[in-house]
Amino acid sequence: MSLSLSRCLPTVTISGRTRLSHKSNPTLILPVILQSNVHNLLDRTQDMMSTSSHAQQSAEQAVSKVTTTIAPTPATGGTLTLPRVDTFDELVQEIRRQLGLTSGIDSDDVDTEQLMDSMRLYTSKKSDWDKYAHTDLSRNYTRNGVDDLNCKANLLVLVWNPGRSSLIHDHADAHCIMKILQGELVESIYKWPEGDHPRRMIIERRAEYRENDVAYMHDKIGLHRISNETQRPAVSLHLYTPPWAAKYGCLAFDEKTGKEFKVKLSSLYSDKGVVCSGPADHV
Repeated sequence: MSLSLSRCLPTVTISGRTRLSHKSNPTLILPVILQSNVHNLLDRTQDMMSTSSHAQQSAEQAVSKVTTTIAPTPATGGTLTLPRVDTFDELVQEIRRQLGLTSGIDSDDVDTEQLMDSMRLYTSKKSDWDKYAHTDLSRNYTRNGVDDLNCKANLLVLVWNPGRSSLIHDHADAHCIMKILQGELVESIYKWPEGDHPRRMIIERRAEYRENDVAYMHDKIGLHRISNETQRPAVSLHLYTPPWAAKYGCLAFDEKTGKEFKVKLSSLYSDKGVVCSGPADHV
């Protein structure tokens, strides 16, 4: 943020010919009978300039104070510049850095805009993340663990089979950030069910995402379902922080009745590129 105060120098025109500024010498260009008036004008001009200079200095000091107290907008022209993220591994390291190493974490501690900016900085390259993209063709989609980010989050690569979708689900009061690594996905956002009587769930909106798009979801926004409506596999990166769903599970919902049921999400199909031996959870 910058502030520029222009200095306006008054001028006087005599007989349509002479332009007078605060640096002019009236004794050389004006009759003697005007010199007194000109000197008075010069004195007033110098006072005005002194006041203007003082005002500019005060304004610049005020701006300096504001600049040090306003939080910058990450990766959007503010004073904070995020590191370059050229590879998938660099993106994982940057997310880990932002979430911290040892301190506790709560939903209010997470800077979702900064995390989303870092995900936007990374341009998807299949060779970067392909080792995580295991697929179980018997499932709607496959959950593959990438990193637990110092126990602050779950970072997963999800592979979506063609024409398949998740259940309608919540996120256990955690932040969910999704980046499309390959293909296209559709997000359907639903209102939370109200009342005790069974009723069909209401869709509030749909959004279509393509490769390198980034989206955000939280229980305060509503519930959602992710679908691959194409005939090609799709791959997405999901960050869940704090990792409440992995620890405590989440809620899934019947679209026709709105009835909720609990789903475990502690078991993955693969973790850090290695296929797990036990059955995997998913919604």
